[in-house]
Order: sequence, then C-alpha cells, then structure tokens
Amino acid sequence: MRRFPLAFLFLLAASSLAAATFTVTNTNDSGAGSLRQAILDANGNPGADTIAFAVSGAGCSGGVCTIAPLTALPLITSPATIDGYTQTGATPNTNASGAINAALKIVLSGVNDPNTDDDDGLVLFTGSAGSTVRGLVVNGFSEEISIWVSNAGVQGCFIGTDATGMTAGVNSGTGVVAEGLTGASAITVGGPQPADRNLISGGVVVDAVAGATVEGNLLGTDATGAATLPIPGSLGTYAHITIPSVGGTTFVRGNVVAAVWGGAILLGNGSPSAFETILQGNFIGTDASGTADLGNTTGGIEVDTTDVTVGGTGAGEGNVIAFNGLGVWVGPNGKRCKIRGNSIYSNGLSDPYAPRGIQLFFNPSPPPDYLSPLPNDPGDADTGANERQNFPVITSAVSSIADGGTTTITGLLNSTPNTLFDLDFYSNPSCLHWPRSYVEGKTYLGSDQVTTDGNGDASISVALPVTLDPGDRVTATATDPDGNTSEFSQRIALHSDPGAGNPAGVAGAELYGFHFLPGATVTVGGLAAPSVIVNDYYKVTFTTPGLTPGTVNDVVLTNTDGTTGTLPSGWVADFLDVPDETPFWSYVAVLVKNQVTAGVGGGLYGVDQPTKRQQMAVFLLKGKYGICYTPPPCTGVFADVPCPSTFANWIEALKAEGITGGCGGGNYCPDNPVRRDQMAVFLLKAEHGSSYAPPSCTGAFGDVPCPGPFTDWIERFAAEGITGGCGGGNYCPGNPTTRGQMAAFLGITFNLEH
Repeated sequence: MRRFPLAFLFLLAASSLAAATFTVTNTNDSGAGSLRQAILDANGNPGADTIAFAVSGAGCSGGVCTIAPLTALPLITSPATIDGYTQTGATPNTNASGAINAALKIVLSGVNDPNTDDDDGLVLFTGSAGSTVRGLVVNGFSEEISIWVSNAGVQGCFIGTDATGMTAGVNSGTGVVAEGLTGASAITVGGPQPADRNLISGGVVVDAVAGATVEGNLLGTDATGAATLPIPGSLGTYAHITIPSVGGTTFVRGNVVAAVWGGAILLGNGSPSAFETILQGNFIGTDASGTADLGNTTGGIEVDTTDVTVGGTGAGEGNVIAFNGLGVWVGPNGKRCKIRGNSIYSNGLSDPYAPRGIQLFFNPSPPPDYLSPLPNDPGDADTGANERQNFPVITSAVSSIADGGTTTITGLLNSTPNTLFDLDFYSNPSCLHWPRSYVEGKTYLGSDQVTTDGNGDASISVALPVTLDPGDRVTATATDPDGNTSEFSQRIALHSDPGAGNPAGVAGAELYGFHFLPGATVTVGGLAAPSVIVNDYYKVTFTTPGLTPGTVNDVVLTNTDGTTGTLPSGWVADFLDVPDETPFWSYVAVLVKNQVTAGVGGGLYGVDQPTKRQQMAVFLLKGKYGICYTPPPCTGVFADVPCPSTFANWIEALKAEGITGGCGGGNYCPDNPVRRDQMAVFLLKAEHGSSYAPPSCTGAFGDVPCPGPFTDWIERFAAEGITGGCGGGNYCPGNPTTRGQMAAFLGITFNLEH
C-alpha cells in the first residue's frame, strides 16, 4: 500500500474542501442570490469553484432569464466554472456540424451599461486560470467575454446574439477577447465536441497568447449555420477571427466563418512571428456543407505575418474558402504562408479579373502595369509577399479510365534554381464566371515534387489517381522549402489592349502576360496575325487580321517551346453600328466579350434599338451571376409568357428574386421596351437585393418630380455613377432603354472588365 506524507494528505483534503458551488437564484444586480454576489463569493473562496444557476422570478420570461447588471461585474480572480447548463431547461448542442440545437436559458445582457470601451461582460482575470464559461448567452457589451489567464475556455455559449441564436444582440461588440499580456496560454474558444461549439456574432480576438485554439464555432451565422446575422450594433466587428500576434502555436479549425464587413480571418500586424498559426478544416464564406453563399466582403483569410499554415494535404486539413471578395490574401509582410490542399472557389465574383483564389501583395510597378496576377519572372528573382513565388504553368491534363482512372498533368515550373518544390494540383468546373476569369482551386487532386535545374527550370509530368469531368480545368500551386506558396497557375496570355477594334485590322495591338519567347506566333479567331513582335518576356505587339464585324475571337499565342496561351474572347471585331468613336463602344465590347449578349445579326449590335423586358431578364441575371448561371425551369407564372419558351425560365427567375413583379394583371409584357425609370429599379435591386430601399430623393432631375414613384431609385442610380441622365438636367424617365444604354448600365453596375 502506497503511503503519503500526512502534510500532503492534509493539503489535498483542504483543496477539495475549498472548492464550492455558488448558486445564482435571481436576476438582481446585487445582493444574495445575484450573479454579482456569486462572483464575489467565488473570488473570496480558494479552489476551483462552480457558479450554478437556479434562477426564477423577475427577469424571467418563457423559461429564459435575463441578468442585466447596472454596472460592470467584478473581475473573476479565482478559478471558476460559470455553468449556464445548470439552469432548468438548458441543454447543450448535440449536432456535430451545421445547426446548433442547444437550449440556453441564462442571458447576461449589457443593455443597462453605458457601452464604453471598457464595458466588458465577464472578465477572467489574474488568479482565475483554469476557468470556463459555458452555456450562457452574453450580449450587449463592448467585449462580451475577456480572458487574461491560462487554461481558460468558452464553450457552448451564444455570444452577441439573443437566446434563440437567431438575432444579433443590441450594441453587441467583440465576442471573445483573449489577451496574452499577462502570459496567458492554452486558451480555448469552442472545442472538438458538439457541446463545445459556440455561436458568436461579434468575433474572436486572440492577441499574444502563448497557445490558443478556436475550434468548431459558428461565427457570423444564426444558430442554423445556414444564414448570416447582420453586423451587430454600433460596436460591431471588422473581422470574425483576429489574431494580431501569437506567443505560441495557435490553431483555428473546424469553424464556420460567415459574412462580415472586413476579412473573415485576419492574421498578423505586419510583424514577423516566432510561432505558427494553423488554419485547418474551416468553412470560410460558406456553411458546413461548403455550398451556401455566406461570403465575406473582402478576404476570406488575410495574412500579414510569417509562419502561417492554411490547410494541408492530410484528411480533413483543407479549408473550404468560397464566395469571399478574395480567398487568401498574403500581405507585404507575409512570408512562409503555406496554402495547400484547400477547396478555394467562387471568390471575387464582383471583380473576377484578379486572381481572387490566392493573391500575393505586390506594388504594381513592375511590367506590365495592369490587373494582377503579376506574371512570373524568369528565375523568380523578385521578392515580397511569400517571396512572390512563381506559379507553375500547366500545358495539359488528360484523364484515362484505364487502370482505375488516372489524370496525367504536364507543364513546367520556372523558379529559383536548384530547388525542390511541392506542387499541389486542383480541378475547377469547366464554366468560369466570365470567359477570362482567373481560375482558382475547387477540388484538391493530389501533389508531386519537382527540382529545378541550374536555370530554374523543371518539367512537370505527374499521373494522379483521379479522373476529371469533361471540360474541367486544372490549376496548380508551387510551395518552396520555406513554405512560401504561389498563386494558382493561370494562362500565360492575360490581357489584350485594346480588346476591340476595326474589323479590317488594327496595327499595334498588344498582348500582355508572361513566358513570351522569341519567335512566338499569334492567331486571332484562328487567323494568323501579321507583324508579331515579341517585345519582351511580358509583352507581344501584333496586327489583328481582317475579321467579320461583330464577332468575338480568341487570341492564341504559341511559343517555340510548344507552350501556348489562349486569351478567351480576347478580341471583338467592331459592330458596324458601334465604331470606336461612339460613346457606347467600350461597353458594348465588354458585354459581348463576356457573353452576356450578342448582336442582332448582319454585323450589327442594334445599339439604338429598345431593350425588351424579356431580354432584360437575361441581361440582369447574367450580369449578376455570370455566364454559368442557369435559371430553374419555368412553371408558368405569367399568363403572357408561355412555358416553356425561350425567355420563360429567365423571366420567372427574375420574379423569384424579387426584382420584378411583372407589368400587372398577372402578365409580364415580355415584348414591351424597358423604360428608363423602370431600369433604375431593376438594376439597383439586381445589384443590392430585392429588399434594398434607396435614400429619399432631393430633386436632382428637372423632369423627375420629387417625391415620385421612381424618383428615389432614379436619383440613387445617378448617385452610383451608373448614369448622368439624358442631358440638360433631365433623366427622360419614360424613354425606352436602348441596347447601347443597357450595355453601359450593366457594365458599370456589375463592374465588368473594360
């Protein structure tokens, strides 16, 4: 039998006896049975105490009891578990993913506090290491829960929402703030078990903590996990997870991070890190199924520090990053940011001509000066974000069903000489949002390694045990031995200037990109371009051949080493009725290059013809969603729109989106021209959503009375720079919208490439 010293047994017994349970029995601000008194009692008692709840009476309604302190609660200075699940009727979440089904019955509200910068809800302060807050609703404070100590956690709470998890709390601020200024470590927000998952409206900040984990939470959604909550009140949040600096390895995994004003996850403050931040298994800009659009305004992940891992090639390590302004952005101070094995897709749809899957910061001074990506440079001598790592060039990807199915991918990488690189390969659906959209990486296919030679060149030839769907596009990234990952591979022909011109031919047309080698040839619409001059690695000048008016043509560059680059829809031969000196020339070229519409035949665009209401349905939905959008089958909504018919699906989809209700009497009037006053409403609803309401009018146009049924919409239409009216201080509200005007309106509204 093991024997222990008597003094040790005495200390053990004393420690056990010191722990106590203090029960909150009312919603009073102070006094016996109040939360304030329970905290004071726990602070004054040695040991790891429990604050339990058995609240009834005043402040309780429908089984939910709200504690609204009149002044700040005491700092928690002794270890304690504050357990809202001890309240009658409270139950933890049991769903492993998706909706949170917890029933929370205790609300801690800051509604009675002045909402100053130091107005915090619960503060785990010095002396309270090992504390846990669980099963509470906390809202209405500038910082709902603040953690300054080690081994502390927040689990199973609704933070910044009401007790249903379906409404954001009034004046709620940052959800959880963990500070490492006092040497705090091992802080956990959420956890791996269903009962650990928090619902957080106001975000999480982890700063200088020596090791932290943010796991399994819903951030920015309601309790269903499938819809976003509005930004909380005046103390709202800029990002859902912010980690300015780390004092130890920090994990962010298994979270759903939905819409927010700024980037979803912000890492770093411009300074290098001595520790690693690891992001794995998160759903950023989408729900736990990886399909819903819950996108963030700017970046899904924004990195401006060192030693960050985004994803991984192991099972469950990849993140799903979708529907954001951009996927992963690596800032000027970002280095050693490994971005591997993720599903990154449908980012940057409002600005699809930049590489919105992965974007490495650069100052756009190197040639050529146009939209990123900044092309690869020979030998990868440039430096900057992730050392501006060159991306691979994919020349072919061929699937075979033999031997169980394989895909053979070939290409090349030019980068730092005599260096081993990890290559990751991804597939993307055949249809891109716009013909010249840059490709991301939706489905991770596998990896390989190559070593560059003394010139920095390496050939890529890898067979992966997967098969592609017909038309799928393959992209790749390269990661150097230090962990710097490139942007996704792109075509080598990136941009033409101009993108349209005289059908008889234009001398001095320019093609920009990279890997342009001496002796390269160019074709436009399959016809050889004369006078090709390879100016340098990034630019080719040529003369366009004679082409049929009103046609849209691919531009193809072929190098002497066999590599080719295709710029889809890279050149429009001008329509006969839209020469380059007309005001709608550039807008018409953009619209037809992006396959939103075509001409009316005979080399004509029909620039002065009115836009019909049935045509408008197609224009608006393609402008909003891109050319891959397919409306649902019609059901026969409008009496004057036969189902099926050419425009029926589009017209009914437009109604389903709340953009139009028809022209009255159960009809749509498909052949009627769209008036200019109507167009203001249609376009603004398509841009901002069916619930959008413009500001009140001020009387901007002489022929549009204020107030009036369309006036607010017309003035907002002008305020957004979409139109300046029809001249002479007028708007001409009853005039039909011509096809030329429609091209301009669509191009400006939906930011189509010029």
